[in-house]
Amino acid sequence: MNFCESCNIACNDERCPKCGSKKLRAINEDDFCFVAKVDRFFGDNLKDWLKEENIECVLMPYGAGVRARFALPLESYLLYVRYKNLEYVRQIISDTNA
Repeated sequence: MNFCESCNIACNDERCPKCGSKKLRAINEDDFCFVAKVDRFFGDNLKDWLKEENIECVLMPYGAGVRARFALPLESYLLYVRYKNLEYVRQIISDTNA
């Protein structure tokens, strides 16, 4: 498994699927990897649930610049978790959206 440090994406390819960079390295279990873009409500609830499961996560605010310009909370998050928990969290999100 490879890791793009610019995009925080884990992939099997020789190029990053997001930026196209070939500057990938072998992934470490402790690398924070992008999981998904989630809405604000779901992200806040997921963060609490993951904390109870002792899974570290990072939620980066993401959204339209108009809301940021008026100092309003952005409508979504970009979710990152450690590589060792990546598939587990992807499955949780998949099961929730099913």
